[in-house]
Amino acid sequence: MPDGQGGRLPNRGYGTYRLELRHLPSDSGMLGIRLPNLSTAYALYVDGELVGSKGVPGDAKASTTPYQMPDTVFFQPSGDSVALELELANFHHRTGGIRSALILGTPDQVKGIAFRHEAREFVVMGCLLMIGIYHIGLYALRRKELDNLWFALLCICVALRMSVIGEGLLPRLVPELTWTAAGRLEYSFFVLSAFCGFAYFRRSYSKEITRRWTIAACAAAVVLLALTWGLPLLASSSLILLYQAYVIVLSAASLYLIVVALIRGREGAALSLIGVAGLVGTVLSDIIFYNGWWRAPDMVPFGLLFLVVMNAFLISLRFSRTFAKAEKLSAELRKWNDQLEERIAERTEALHAAEQSRRRLVSNISHDLRTPMTLIQGYLEALRDGVIADAEQREAVIGAMLKKAEGLNELVGDLFDLSMLEARQAQMTYELVRLPDWLDRLADNYRMEMRTKGIAFDCRIVEPAIENACLELDERRMDRVMSNLIYNAIQATPGGGEIRIEAQRGARPFEAEIAVLDNGAGLLPEDLPKLFERFYKNDKARNYSSGGGGLGLAIAREIVETHGGRIEARIRPEGGSAFIVSLPIVRRMNGEEKQ
Repeated sequence: MPDGQGGRLPNRGYGTYRLELRHLPSDSGMLGIRLPNLSTAYALYVDGELVGSKGVPGDAKASTTPYQMPDTVFFQPSGDSVALELELANFHHRTGGIRSALILGTPDQVKGIAFRHEAREFVVMGCLLMIGIYHIGLYALRRKELDNLWFALLCICVALRMSVIGEGLLPRLVPELTWTAAGRLEYSFFVLSAFCGFAYFRRSYSKEITRRWTIAACAAAVVLLALTWGLPLLASSSLILLYQAYVIVLSAASLYLIVVALIRGREGAALSLIGVAGLVGTVLSDIIFYNGWWRAPDMVPFGLLFLVVMNAFLISLRFSRTFAKAEKLSAELRKWNDQLEERIAERTEALHAAEQSRRRLVSNISHDLRTPMTLIQGYLEALRDGVIADAEQREAVIGAMLKKAEGLNELVGDLFDLSMLEARQAQMTYELVRLPDWLDRLADNYRMEMRTKGIAFDCRIVEPAIENACLELDERRMDRVMSNLIYNAIQATPGGGEIRIEAQRGARPFEAEIAVLDNGAGLLPEDLPKLFERFYKNDKARNYSSGGGGLGLAIAREIVETHGGRIEARIRPEGGSAFIVSLPIVRRMNGEEKQ
């Protein structure tokens, strides 16, 4: 307030304000005065009569008892003029004097103003307390959501600070609460509100700012609380700029981390930024008010309510997205369940087929073992019983038994080889072999036998592009493959027929195809899918080269696949069959290598 000489009155001291109301109507009736918070003790006199006071004003600190709270007083004018005298003293706080307007009016007008102020604060404070308790309940249900706890503490701290300023609801409820304790609670809740708000936003967007900020903010809060309760209220209130700097820094840090979260596309960052901007704006408004730069009501509770509304929108947004995500996941789960059922059905069918195959395999093995064993047993019993007495006939029987035993040995060996090849545990000895040299050797091995059986035979490379090709082969095992295919062709081709071995470029890059062609008894179309299965036999299946055991082509397929190749059978349109072995070319003699 001006001191009448162009300056301002000091915040501490004792003073008297006088006001005379003149020319009052004769029927004015009773009047009322709405007194705001006056720092820090006052006494109001009307025509020399004391009508209201808070604390005890004195001209020195020792004679002054501080206490402040809004009040309403009523008086009856004795004439057409009234003399008002207000004694005011402050020796205990950094600010003193009249900081808000005194309101004069009829009793109904003054009571209405007082009621509206009290109701507004009570409603806002009640809302904040209920929201705080609600979020504590959320935290109790889900302890991992620590941001619910910090938001609850923020609401409760702002509500409790609101209760000791303004209309002074807490001192009214607790008359034993001293002015000093109420002042310290105000500053304590001011600090705690700032810290809890920052901790809430830091927890909500933990990736945008380091944890060291929280530690530093906590340490600063502890220091400020120690100053609040360790120093006299006059000294601690004089450090208001320190308290305000703490709040401004944390507000700026909260804005910063939410802006960063918005830039990074965090969920709900836009709504959080709107809410925080509103809250920070009200915080700055209150700071300006408490420094005496601007007259405005306490706005922080309303800023916090605005933040609560934005937070409610954010929760609704998250719930909506979570529900949509749950629906999507539910649909995907149903789809996966359907696919799983289909897969289970497929696997069940595959297991059933595998079981049938196993049974057929066991049956075939049992049959192929039992038949020669039965014959051997019959021959041995005949020899024992003397049924076969002729020496020449006895030698023939013994030779037949040896042949059956050799067949059994070959069958067991084929089974062992096939199992090792299927498990990829067979020992392979690879060598670099020129394709023309290998084909020439195969031709030399079988040309004489073909001539003896009256079968025309030819072995050649039909494409010059692979004349210098080199293959990496285990010659012993690949010779077995070709022997199987050639002997199958010999058995299917009558005298006067033709068997050819032709080599050409394959369908894939760096691949050679070696085809065994004959014009003998052809294959049946229904045999082609099963031709390379174990123990598959048919009159025209060509799977009888290994002593009739039905393993020859199965072994051939495993050997070729171990070499990285493929084997297939085709029915020739002109009659006969074609067995084609495709093998990778390692290098051509001109230096070109497979990549």
